[in-house]
Amino acid sequence: MGLFRRTPEPKGYRPTEAEVQSAADQLNAGSHHAAYDLAAHSGDYQQETAMRILGHCAEPPS
Repeated sequence: MGLFRRTPEPKGYRPTEAEVQSAADQLNAGSHHAAYDLAAHSGDYQQETAMRILGHCAEPPS
């Protein structure tokens, strides 16, 4: 039995900031398809990707 347990590397695709921003812009315009597709293709990063998209959708108060 090893002293340290290694966790497997996450599998999937971590989208770039430009891809996340594009999906967020389309989500703000009323289309969820780009955000859904981006999150679906990100594998183990799916939850992180969804939160990044939603974070980019939030508009700062004016």
